[in-house]
Amino acid sequence: MSNVPEISIIVPVYKVEEYLSQCIDSILVQTFTNFELLLVDDGSPDRCGEMCEEYAQKDERIRVFHQENAGVSTARNKGLAEAYGKYIVFVDSDDYILPAYLEDLYNELSEHKGSGVVIESVIKLYPNGVMQPSVFPNLDFSSEDRFRVLTDLVDKNIGYPHSKIYSRDIIKKYSLSFLSSISLLEDFFFLLDYIQYADFILIRNISNYIYRVEYSDTALSVCNKSLKEECEIFQNYYYRVILYQQEYNLKADDLQLVWKELKIFFHRILLSLYVSLPKESYKLRKTFLKSLVLTYSDWIKYCFRPDYLSDRIARFLLLNRCYLFFDLWMRGLLKIQFVYMFGSKRK
Repeated sequence: MSNVPEISIIVPVYKVEEYLSQCIDSILVQTFTNFELLLVDDGSPDRCGEMCEEYAQKDERIRVFHQENAGVSTARNKGLAEAYGKYIVFVDSDDYILPAYLEDLYNELSEHKGSGVVIESVIKLYPNGVMQPSVFPNLDFSSEDRFRVLTDLVDKNIGYPHSKIYSRDIIKKYSLSFLSSISLLEDFFFLLDYIQYADFILIRNISNYIYRVEYSDTALSVCNKSLKEECEIFQNYYYRVILYQQEYNLKADDLQLVWKELKIFFHRILLSLYVSLPKESYKLRKTFLKSLVLTYSDWIKYCFRPDYLSDRIARFLLLNRCYLFFDLWMRGLLKIQFVYMFGSKRK
């Protein structure tokens, strides 16, 4: 490709006909103009694919790709495979950006030697029209303390793919991609994989990204995935935490914020187990629970600290291999629709 762009902007597109024009228009009026825009139509059943083609006819910086519906991770990976830019930026197709979005990201990155990542804050746009800026600390992490993204900032909701600028060289060299088999935390896992190889991580309290909030964040504690996917989410999270812990000689106390996060996803596994398997499948549930405890026994014993008494009883039964009593306890709580369980107040 002649005139290789500095930045490749990747936008996965699916069923956002109402918001797509606002998204693309906000990209085309950026003060930083040396970019290409990759629109990846993920088999959208509405006019999104057609709209993407119409925009491509108007601006030569736009390239459009169409694929059968395979999910946002596959769409982002398609964009990564087709990108030519030195740097990578993601924008979600139902969001939009302010004119200085690219320029601010690029300027921060270009002031440092090596390859790294810049992470900026966002402005949340709620359905009622209220806008609420997120507040980030201004921090600079070197390669020696990159683990602090995990230990210090995991509760700051920085895992989203947007509001960041990545080096494509790192992504290509280490074959980084988004996990297509899960639809939760895949963007956070991509970030954790990437920063292992980053020379620096810059956190900036600059808000140029308008993030459209369509649902409450409290939905995180409600299981809506299959048991297989819930297990894969927890496994991938746990694996990366242990990797960081070993790489940087982190103590368990250094990871208190992470354990709280993992606790939520462990609860989701337990909930999914009792939602997915019928009442008559105790043998299947027992086999699964035995495998779960065997695999994560040390974490359950030393790091899993439930907040509510009902969950602490469940933990006790698990650790002592009282699977029948655990099964009866969990089924009983669900039957009476007990309010305080699985790490949050249930409606």
